[in-house]
Amino acid sequence: MWLSLNTISKMVDISDITPEELALKITMSTAEIEEIEYVNGHLKTIYTAKAETVNPHPDADKLTLVDANKNDENLKIVCGASNHKSGDIVALATVGTKFSDEFIIKKSKIRGEESFGMLCSDKELGFADESDGIKIFPKDTPIGIPLSELYPEWVDTRLEIDNKSITHRPDLWGHVGFAREIGAIYGKEVKYPVDHSLTHQFGNSDKLNISIENPEKSPRYTGLVIKNIKVEESPDWLKAAVTAFGMRPINNIVDITNYVMAEIGEPMHAFDRKKLDGNDIIVRMAKENEKLTTLDNTEIDLTVDDIVIADKKNPIALAGVMGGGNSEIDENTTEIILEAANFDAVTIRKTAHKFDIRTDAAARFEKSLSPELTIDAILRCYELIKLVLPEAKATSDIADLFPNPTKDITIEITTDLIRKNLGEDIPDERILSILTALDYKIENKDGNLVIKVPHYRATKDISIPVDIVEEVGRVYGYDNIKPISPLTPCETPTKNQFRIFENSIKNFISNNEKMIEVSNYSFTGETILNRLEINEDKELRLKNPLSVEHDRLRRSIIPNIIENITLNQKYNESFRIYEMGRIYLKDERLSPDLVNENFRLTGAVYSKKSETPIFYDAKNTVNSLFDFLRVKKVKLIPCVDSLPSFAHPGRSMSIEIEKKVAGYIFELHPKTKTEFNITGEAAIFDIDLNILFDAERKDKKFEELQKFPEVPFEISVVTEKQTYVKDIVSVIEKSEQNLIREIEIISIYEGEQIPLDKKSVSIKIVFGAKNKTLSPEEIEALQNKIIKKLDNKGFSLR
Repeated sequence: MWLSLNTISKMVDISDITPEELALKITMSTAEIEEIEYVNGHLKTIYTAKAETVNPHPDADKLTLVDANKNDENLKIVCGASNHKSGDIVALATVGTKFSDEFIIKKSKIRGEESFGMLCSDKELGFADESDGIKIFPKDTPIGIPLSELYPEWVDTRLEIDNKSITHRPDLWGHVGFAREIGAIYGKEVKYPVDHSLTHQFGNSDKLNISIENPEKSPRYTGLVIKNIKVEESPDWLKAAVTAFGMRPINNIVDITNYVMAEIGEPMHAFDRKKLDGNDIIVRMAKENEKLTTLDNTEIDLTVDDIVIADKKNPIALAGVMGGGNSEIDENTTEIILEAANFDAVTIRKTAHKFDIRTDAAARFEKSLSPELTIDAILRCYELIKLVLPEAKATSDIADLFPNPTKDITIEITTDLIRKNLGEDIPDERILSILTALDYKIENKDGNLVIKVPHYRATKDISIPVDIVEEVGRVYGYDNIKPISPLTPCETPTKNQFRIFENSIKNFISNNEKMIEVSNYSFTGETILNRLEINEDKELRLKNPLSVEHDRLRRSIIPNIIENITLNQKYNESFRIYEMGRIYLKDERLSPDLVNENFRLTGAVYSKKSETPIFYDAKNTVNSLFDFLRVKKVKLIPCVDSLPSFAHPGRSMSIEIEKKVAGYIFELHPKTKTEFNITGEAAIFDIDLNILFDAERKDKKFEELQKFPEVPFEISVVTEKQTYVKDIVSVIEKSEQNLIREIEIISIYEGEQIPLDKKSVSIKIVFGAKNKTLSPEEIEALQNKIIKKLDNKGFSLR
């Protein structure tokens, strides 16, 4: 929104304040100023001048050479227009005149002739959108006068307001609101532009009947009949003001209604009375299948949710948004009905959004304007119409329907509380002067204040005592409040250890295990739960779900991960993914107990063709994670019972940490793979992060680097398929703990040359002593000892 300082200066004296200072003060106390723009500043270096001679250009048929006299000097000008002659008074832009950053008048040579300026048209001066030739002034116009003096109303400074910063301030959508703020900040008197004595000029020969069918949608409607109207071009002062507001001048009546809207913040509209059916104005909701052609010639299909202004037969305006073309004023209009109304903010916002019609009126109505503004708007509009058209006459009294007047808001607060909240010893007199300047009505009893909130601040802004504290603080100036150190001790915030724990796991799995993190919605749906056969109807339901497939909070991340596998197998031969997130557990979803939010780490390993069971890939990842976290008491136990339906009964293990079940590792069940069209092999691990976080950690032990040579030894043993590798490793470890440095499983093989009920386990063992180099005899003895121990346990060499 643009704020014209010319308009502001008519209400409060700002002659001793620079625009830069004013912008800073407003920004610090009221609303953010985004830009200062000096409107038509170029008029200060454009002068009236007399064209003493006009001669053809010797080398260009369409150019002329003009000797321009601006009283103190004669300048030679090359001109491209054809509507001037010797003796005309013209507008001469001298060298240095800046129309824009890209257009600055310079001394130049045009087709061989020097030119020391430019003769300007109305368009170049900023007075019109289009023009046919250069501007010619009346013969009696004095020469040598800068146009800024001849047209002072066109020279303005305007401030661009950040609209977001006044969303909660309906009163600031008009210049009056900012004038009031400036008056309070600088302690200056503010002149309100509305003359309430005008009502004695109104006649009663015409009657305007108003009815409101839905007062909750339209709290107030005010109208006035005016005759002897002549629609014509606006005077310069009005066109200049409307242009400064960021609007396009249309005609005198429309420009006046726009001027009043920008001045006091109340949108106005004028209907051609003769185009209406009768003297009845009806404010109602639109009917089903009703249509309206708006002022921009767009036909819209109204709904029962839209407010319209109507005569006896048809809608004549989309209330609060745009007028109708069937009641538009034109050059033949002689009688008008002025309208000022108040509408429900939410309804106007929805209607404007639905039809994609963003008007200045809608922008204001959707901010909850005060219904008390309508009378003032009618009076101000009539005053300006009389100023522009002295013969105009109000032939009716103001028709005003206000079924449910708003109640005053009063707030009780003490000056001591204001001082305490602001942390500044502001005298009572200063507090009272600030609030009075902001138009609050105050009853003061020894610092106990009973404050009546002005109607234009009572719709969505001021309602509680702290609002009054803010009012005093911002006008007093936050920069005037002395900063002090906090009265309470300041301590470094406690680090979130669980978040650090999460990040360490993510870094390890992503960097060391080369897994890719995925992020799914924390929702699930009945369909996938049924497909996985885990629908126990315990999930918490959402009141506003994104879709039917995501209508409840998840109790497990596994369904999301299975969907990820189904999708990604189409594009990748193999992948490793994981998600770390919350699940929401509650056994009785309708019980009043709070839900238990549990953190889980769920990952998947997928391959279209895997040479070895992919289960071991997932298991190795989990083991690596536990080693990284130094989990002390953890067991991976083969599991057949109590498995979910989607887990493979022969390739599943439960994870126990300190005798608590902390998760599972499993391959997908064949029927689950079939249900989700998973064509490769997939294994999943699911771990309770809360249990993992609380688990006891192994102490960190540092050992001296091995000084003496180490000797590797590899063997392969054949054993039953059901035998656990850890049992074989345990036998080896116990055979000679002091001299065995490392045990590594190389491979597990099932196939040719191995009986069907057997498997081959290849193991690498590293021997080494801390204090000497092992002799060949000692190494051989160690090997034989291990082989004998394995043989005694039934593990034969391959």
